[in-house]
Amino acid sequence: MEDKKMDAQGLSEAELGIRQGAPCKVEVQGKTYKVLQISNAVRRRISDLEKEAFFLEQKAKDGLTLKEAKRIDRKIRTLHSKTAAYYLLGNWAIFIRPLWALKWRLLDLKDSEVTYSINAMGANNRGVDFFLANWQITKVQLALSTRLVGKGIKQYEERMESAEGMLREDGLETSRDSR
Repeated sequence: MEDKKMDAQGLSEAELGIRQGAPCKVEVQGKTYKVLQISNAVRRRISDLEKEAFFLEQKAKDGLTLKEAKRIDRKIRTLHSKTAAYYLLGNWAIFIRPLWALKWRLLDLKDSEVTYSINAMGANNRGVDFFLANWQITKVQLALSTRLVGKGIKQYEERMESAEGMLREDGLETSRDSR
């Protein structure tokens, strides 16, 4: 009975860890890494890395020289290490660039499982949820503001048509240039 209680407790603790996301600790290949909650500035840098990798991947589909292909391949292969270094260092990665450069190079020497585990835990944090929630609010506000502008334009057109109709009834000429 006590084993079942311990298993239930372990499962509930694991669930809590998944729900909380970063900051958390992840153990990979016998070493523990602390994944930090990252700021918007760090998230923008990670997003820039991902966009650059996507752009380079698209560029690689075109004809390239061997030198360009190697350069693109090297940049794409270091993306995961750089992202993991951002998750481990947080804002320190921005303010102390040599520290970040050293960290991602050390992570690049490790197995891919290490960077995968760090990136998986880092991507599962509260900041992403709040960013998506803020983005939904922004989309709703944009939809409302454009709807109001669209209604204003529609009302303006209706008034102009009404004025033109009144002028026709009075027998006066209208010109489009008078608007």
